[in-house]
Amino acid sequence: MPTILAVSSSPRRNGNSELLLQSFTRGLAEEGCESNTIRLNSLKIRPCQACDRCAATGECIVKDDMQGLYPQVASASALVIATPIYFGSVSAQLKLFIDRFQCWWNAKYVLNSPKVSQNEKRPGFFISVGGLKNEKHHANALDVVKVFFHIINFHYDNCLCFQDIDQKGAIKSHPDALEKAYEAGRRFARENLFNGTRE
Repeated sequence: MPTILAVSSSPRRNGNSELLLQSFTRGLAEEGCESNTIRLNSLKIRPCQACDRCAATGECIVKDDMQGLYPQVASASALVIATPIYFGSVSAQLKLFIDRFQCWWNAKYVLNSPKVSQNEKRPGFFISVGGLKNEKHHANALDVVKVFFHIINFHYDNCLCFQDIDQKGAIKSHPDALEKAYEAGRRFARENLFNGTRE
């Protein structure tokens, strides 16, 4: 049974990006996929300290809640990340999470021992929502996430990016957006995880 790790990086519980993520995971469930959602804002995650200790081992020495997240990412069949757009990029919570995968960068490029095999072609999906109308802000965030997926050997599948939605819960006034996220979750499950073989 494929298990998808869903990462909510909003500081607001049930914020717009998190509601979109919930719709996406409902779509996954409809297709028989299990998902596990983590809320980064509820965890204690320190910034990368650039100590370079991970260059020798491929392991991060900072003892915080990231230590419990590494094995979840390593065992996930797929990864979906949701973020609000802040100052033209991903949330601070998501950037902390991403930066702490410097140890995986070293494992892959320095030690030649990646945590996830590139041959597995595990898929990754991105969801973003922001209050401004400038598409470039989503493009900047997407570039960050694409680099992240590449480093950890997940392949970028697709994204959903919504603009001009700002106030908490405002996405509820856009049922078409929530429906798009739900249908995207169903498609993601069918096309990437079951490959047309689901009974």
